[in-house]
Amino acid sequence: MNLRPEDQEFRNPKVYYPDPKAIDLDRVLTILFLLLRCEGERVGTRGRPRAEFEKVAAHLESLAKMEGVSGLDSAEHRRVAQRWLETDIFDLVNRGRPTEAIASLRPLHLEAHKIRVAKHCRDYNHADALYAMLEYGERQALLDLRRYLERGRDPSTRKYDGKTPLDLETLTVLKLVEDLPDNHRTGEKEIKHPPICRGQARVLCDDVQRVLAYQEVVPRPVMIDYLKTLFGMHLGLFTMRVGRQLSGWIRDRQAHPTCRECPVSGAHEDPFAPCPYRFSMTVDMGGDYRTRMAQMAQEDAAAEYDRLVDLVKALFTFNQLLRYAKSERLKDDPLEVPSLLANPPDSFEADFKATLKRLLADNEADEELTPEVRAILDAGLPAFDTFIEVVTHVRQKHHLVYLVQMMDKLFQKNGVFGALAQGRSVSNPRRWHLGGRMLEVMVQLAVLRGEDVEGGKRFRTEPVLIDDFLLWMERRYGFVIAPGTTPTSRRPVTLDEHRAFRDNVRALKDRLREIGFYDDLSDAYNAQTVRPRYTLLSEEAR
Repeated sequence: MNLRPEDQEFRNPKVYYPDPKAIDLDRVLTILFLLLRCEGERVGTRGRPRAEFEKVAAHLESLAKMEGVSGLDSAEHRRVAQRWLETDIFDLVNRGRPTEAIASLRPLHLEAHKIRVAKHCRDYNHADALYAMLEYGERQALLDLRRYLERGRDPSTRKYDGKTPLDLETLTVLKLVEDLPDNHRTGEKEIKHPPICRGQARVLCDDVQRVLAYQEVVPRPVMIDYLKTLFGMHLGLFTMRVGRQLSGWIRDRQAHPTCRECPVSGAHEDPFAPCPYRFSMTVDMGGDYRTRMAQMAQEDAAAEYDRLVDLVKALFTFNQLLRYAKSERLKDDPLEVPSLLANPPDSFEADFKATLKRLLADNEADEELTPEVRAILDAGLPAFDTFIEVVTHVRQKHHLVYLVQMMDKLFQKNGVFGALAQGRSVSNPRRWHLGGRMLEVMVQLAVLRGEDVEGGKRFRTEPVLIDDFLLWMERRYGFVIAPGTTPTSRRPVTLDEHRAFRDNVRALKDRLREIGFYDDLSDAYNAQTVRPRYTLLSEEAR
């Protein structure tokens, strides 16, 4: 069945910024850095860059001629430097093939976006979603992040300031872009709408401020990996929450009163306690996908991915409600349009009857309608519901394919920074499973205790009891490793499940011991602590 573009609109910044695609998080960060530099404004285009701009060799040639660069005179040194640039400095597409080209610099500094080939470095509006979360969550986090990312560059000379300690990779990025012009800002705001879920945005902002507390002790490349992990994970959690949120508003035919004045805050002990759309996922910490714990994690992962169809249908519904409200000069606000379903105007049903009639007329010349579409049309539903069901039936398969790919990328499936694992066989499907570096990020955040000070927040580190760490993970991110305590989390019922959770906690302790955050020196409860890797002191202790 053929649909007009306005019938099948999916991405709508008022409701959901990202366009579901298999994205690369490095490229998302590069575009986010551009938005941070331009304060969310649209950037003027410069035209297509020269062909050599896409080749590493051209940038190596420019680097060799720059003031302060030496040691690149011999051919052997040039070959080594080029391999290093290709591996650690540039993000390449079609690596190792004749069509190999630069996508962008690695996102190591705020200026990394200056060497970027737009056709290869695409983020599919995921950076827009992250910027909106930072802008409308807690703006101080955005300011702190931008201040950290631009460290080391003198704005007057556009060169390295000579005093800020930076690693070699970041220094190289700064050197490569120092002679390139700044982007032209058009003055038009690119990010105009707040995220539909403010609570998830605030928790992301709090996490960004927490991880930036380590900026003086953690190397820049490691810090970028931490930020990339957090951004990907929060976008994934945001997507899951928005699916529940929008579906709930449609079911209730009104925005939830709690969402209108969202009380969620990352500084709270249980951030999502007042949230009507909280959720949780059972996480397997072991390495064997055949255990009972792994099976429960697989069931929860399958349930979350199955829920993506609710997100697809909810977005189609909201986009049509917003279209109708705009055409009728009503308030086209996502918080207000669900009420159209409870008290539809006189023209509401007639408008969608006409839309449905036009849709059928446009497809009369095509082959006969499928039995599924015919069954929807004959179900006796109101015209609006019938239209949404038909559009969802026709388009959901297409969007679900890309949504699954997007979620896998956001949660970095099978990566050390990932929250998902999946094998190659049918018997080893997706399951929630924290990689070693993801667990490291979680611990680094959990051992921080914050306090509000003038101009932001200050954090200190202190050891955390294992049980408190498990509770913190469950309340903040919905990751259930021990028997659940929140209303949506899984609790063991059978003896096998009790044993599975006990073994899962033991596996967590083993993993923490391997990465250096835990020593099991005693069976005493108060000795079972996760300790910080870096010591940050409070103002009084300094």
